[in-house]
Amino acid sequence: MDLKKAILLISTYNGETYLPAMLDSVVAQTYKNLEVYIRDDGSSDNTATILQKYEAKYENIHIMQGEKNLGYPACFYYLTDHAPKGDYYFFADQDDVWFPDKVSRAVERLSKEPEGPLAYYAGYIVCDSDLNKVDESPKVHKEIKFKDTLYEVCGLEFTMAINREAMELLNQNKPTFSSARGVWMSMLFSGLGRIIYDNQPCAYYRRHESAVTSSSMKGLGLWIWRIKNFFKGDGASGYRDILTDFCETVGPKLKEKDYKAIKLFARRKYFPYAFLKTFYPKRLRRGFMEELALRVTFLINKF
Repeated sequence: MDLKKAILLISTYNGETYLPAMLDSVVAQTYKNLEVYIRDDGSSDNTATILQKYEAKYENIHIMQGEKNLGYPACFYYLTDHAPKGDYYFFADQDDVWFPDKVSRAVERLSKEPEGPLAYYAGYIVCDSDLNKVDESPKVHKEIKFKDTLYEVCGLEFTMAINREAMELLNQNKPTFSSARGVWMSMLFSGLGRIIYDNQPCAYYRRHESAVTSSSMKGLGLWIWRIKNFFKGDGASGYRDILTDFCETVGPKLKEKDYKAIKLFARRKYFPYAFLKTFYPKRLRRGFMEELALRVTFLINKF
């Protein structure tokens, strides 16, 4: 029986330090019908040279021309626009390391599902820059609905796989003006398709010491980070742009209840929308304290 074609899309930029380890994990995949397409976004280090060496050595690795720097997320959407026809599509960061069965496990799960736009996410192991384990991804034990993707990451792009219908859906519904990628895809696929989640880890998620994110923080440090990012200045304006863009671009295609939700959360005017958001009757975050913090930001009109 012929294996379905899997397409992996990678955007690189100045990734010489960890890129070889990532590519080695890709060529070690147990799934044998995987084609890899990489676009470098104008790197100034040795990334392009590394890519050329891998392309010369492996028949399934293909380099797309990318002398011009497109920036984020335009380089990603260049790849989705120019990707060859496949059955399933994967995405990768340039510094993570995949488990050997990552592709085969995702294809097996996706192939058993009914037709229609479908996205698959999996768990991951959070590591430091030397791949020492720091933590694991949160477990998901319920169906992921549209409301669950508005203010919480349901999965990371490097763990995901989508079928051909989902790729077509993405290409027909890209952001108009916001710098959206991961959040956009989770909202799109939960709203106009389906998302399935596999709690089994599929990769090592490399977090660098210089990266300031919540994924590697716990306890007091995490709450200090939250306070700084939720309550200072207008740090939520970029996220509001994503919600507004999604509401205008995709909103009318959603189910009525989901369209009402995105219209509410995209509103910027304080009265009465801050109160309607604060007392929204459905849960938006998994953790109680995260939910409470979000409601406070609604009340003071930071989101």
